[in-house]
Amino acid sequence: MKKFLAILFTISLVTYSCSDLDVENVNEADRDRALKSDSDLTSLINGSTTSIFSRLIGFDNIYTNQMSDQTTTTNAYSDFWAFGDQPRREMNNNSTNGSLFTISSNWSDFNSQIYNANTLLDLVNNKGRVILDDNDEDVTDHLVNTAKFIRGMCQSYIGLLYDKGYIMDENTDPITVEFSTYGEMIASGLEDLQDVLNNTPSDYKLRLYEGYNINRDDFIKLVNTYMAKFIMGKARTSAETVDYAEVLTHINNGITTDFNPPAKQSILFNNGQDWMCYTLSGGAGYIPVDQKIPYLAANDPVTQPADYPTDNTVLGQATSSDPRFAQYFQYTTDFGFLNPARGRELFSNYFHNRFKTGNNRNVDGASTNIFSLAELQYLKAEAQYKSGDLAGAATTLNGSPRNTVGNITTSANDAEIKKALLYEYAIELHLNGSLGNNYFFMRRNDLLQIGTPTHFPVPASELEITGDMIYTFGGEPSAGQDGTASGINSWKTL
Repeated sequence: MKKFLAILFTISLVTYSCSDLDVENVNEADRDRALKSDSDLTSLINGSTTSIFSRLIGFDNIYTNQMSDQTTTTNAYSDFWAFGDQPRREMNNNSTNGSLFTISSNWSDFNSQIYNANTLLDLVNNKGRVILDDNDEDVTDHLVNTAKFIRGMCQSYIGLLYDKGYIMDENTDPITVEFSTYGEMIASGLEDLQDVLNNTPSDYKLRLYEGYNINRDDFIKLVNTYMAKFIMGKARTSAETVDYAEVLTHINNGITTDFNPPAKQSILFNNGQDWMCYTLSGGAGYIPVDQKIPYLAANDPVTQPADYPTDNTVLGQATSSDPRFAQYFQYTTDFGFLNPARGRELFSNYFHNRFKTGNNRNVDGASTNIFSLAELQYLKAEAQYKSGDLAGAATTLNGSPRNTVGNITTSANDAEIKKALLYEYAIELHLNGSLGNNYFFMRRNDLLQIGTPTHFPVPASELEITGDMIYTFGGEPSAGQDGTASGINSWKTL
């Protein structure tokens, strides 16, 4: 019964996760009631949809941004400092760790949404349930499609974030289920999403939250977009094989404008931006911009080194020909909560300006920035570059904000395209997209600092129940081993 108990434990954690993110907790409908009431079952699935997108722009973005050197801090609150410290630390995957949620929250929430999806799919596929809406219209096919989308998204994200997970459908026996590799998790998620592409009803719409729906055409584009992201993001190193032709097929059927639904207060808002854009009264950022950003923007390691000076030097403003740098980031000499005793190399003079709206992103109508067209363009350029089409990659980059906003022209040169992609992820996609954006890009291109974990372990709280050995990743002593970046091609060496 150990696996079964572990899965139930995983699901029980969702209450903490949702309340921590301060979003609508619509997933806690009593399962017995959900089995009896069509409206409760519909609410269960609709709530899972909202929860997935809330998580993708949620609090946990702080940790992947720390590991990819997009943000910096010496603040130990909620273990922020541990994920960006230098030299890189080993992840503390121990059940006695008071901040274990940094490892377990995505695990518990995504698994909970899979459970919700399988609840509906079991009722429909195995028990013949027909689901009616408030007007007595049959919405069974619509909810089945949404449930498949939920399961495909969640299994794929577990595969992106963790080294392994559970593949579970409505027919899985939870007592006998075993762990599957991250590649198998993503492959299973992609199967669900391909099924969605093949079977979405002609009049389908995805309810993101009450009052906001995504029509069928835009939904199909969004599914293709995420499939491209998952296929591309699976790789943990540059040596792993990726089907770039398949990636490009999905990209060519992907979004044509930003996927940026308006925020609805305390239901769907960019909680990651809310935390990372917060500015202290003295002018410093609560979670500042990492020194990597001015280093790349200035392209002058003398005036803007990769690490902040460890003496008493205070760096001046970076000079960049890219107008986006001055628009997106703001200089200050106030170091705020940065503590020299915890490593002056982690200091920064910049805070986030692009998405700052006062100190509150939890307001109706604010941008959510879930998936930008620019990100899809950079995925396309990367796939073209890696499949040998340097001219195509340059053309794509020159049609993106790199040129249209930043006035930077890119030639069909191997080294130039490679640096352009790193730069665009760091500048244009900074806080502009979903969970793990920069982290997944830097991971698959071996750009992470030495000792950075390349994925999360299964949480200790889960492993203790299943009886499996507790393990972890990260730390310079483990560099180059499975799950820990070698640093051989770190962004600091370029």
